[in-house]
Amino acid sequence: MNSFPQAPDDISCEWLTTILRGSNALTGACNVEDFSFTYIGGGVGLLGMVLRVFLDYGEDLAGPASLVIKFAHDQPENRQIANNTGLYEREVTFFNAIAPDLTIAMPKCHFAAYDEKSGGNVVVLEDLCDYALGDQIGGISADQAVMVLDSVTPLHAKFWNRGETAFPNMVRIDSDDFIHRSTPGFLGSWESAVERFPEFFPEPLMDALPRYVDGLNNIYKDMGNRTLTVIHGDVRMDNALFGDGKPGLLPVVLIDWQNVMISNPLYDLAWMTATSMTVETRRDCEQDLLSHYVACLKNYGVEGYTLSQCEQDYNIALLFILHFTILIAGAFDISEEKGRTLAETGLQRSIAAALDRNCLALIR
Repeated sequence: MNSFPQAPDDISCEWLTTILRGSNALTGACNVEDFSFTYIGGGVGLLGMVLRVFLDYGEDLAGPASLVIKFAHDQPENRQIANNTGLYEREVTFFNAIAPDLTIAMPKCHFAAYDEKSGGNVVVLEDLCDYALGDQIGGISADQAVMVLDSVTPLHAKFWNRGETAFPNMVRIDSDDFIHRSTPGFLGSWESAVERFPEFFPEPLMDALPRYVDGLNNIYKDMGNRTLTVIHGDVRMDNALFGDGKPGLLPVVLIDWQNVMISNPLYDLAWMTATSMTVETRRDCEQDLLSHYVACLKNYGVEGYTLSQCEQDYNIALLFILHFTILIAGAFDISEEKGRTLAETGLQRSIAAALDRNCLALIR
């Protein structure tokens, strides 16, 4: 398909019929006769639009009752933010080039395309409406964290030390281009975060912040100076759907693959523990999670990766993630209660994790 809709108003019954036939989700002579949609999560977010589309096939239910469709943001400024780090293109690449060879839990993708000229995209996904969204603010349990680890580890293991060979054009976390695109947001917002939330910045962190800011490029480099693989890149609970033991559902499915990249694999684990677990829960299960991860990798054929190396990779990942939670607290809209709570919990948890494990000592 050479063209595709790049906005909700461009969707047509003919296009929906064509892509569902292409993914073998619609058989026989039936067509999509009508459709309607609602926005998910308030509709237009910071970086894109997500719709739930309800399908009408006439008399028969010949295909899926609903779909989830993701579009690039309709405002050029917001769209440019996402395209600066290739978020739209990365998700399309994942579903078209990587996902077909994976057996991990993820939504079925019916169609994905990216337009380099306009910076627009569309991703049409299975609607996992029977699943429950993870609780980003309340925090997940140790058992849920194990489910998430079990879900993402097969991806890490499959491309262990060969991500660049398999996908030579994929974003690499320590590349100069990625660093150049990624760091300005933090450099322009960290002081605002301190002003907004001074109570979350203890003295040891305040003392280290100038060195952290000056050394951020080196932290990116340190993330790449170790075992590398393909990672999800955004393993937080707003991107995890849990089956909650319902018949026919998987334990957990990860969604939103816009941040897929080649990186230190402990990025995924650290992003989860440092943002989606309460401080107390993380402290109670952190070491067990690291041991479980190493054992899982071994079960998938990864040899020679020790718990000691895993701990080192995890600590530098915690140090790295700190700048994202500070950026969110300093740059994002906190006028509404949910936004402010997300910023506060992210800061509290990530700072506590970095201090608990003495990660500030890793700053070069």
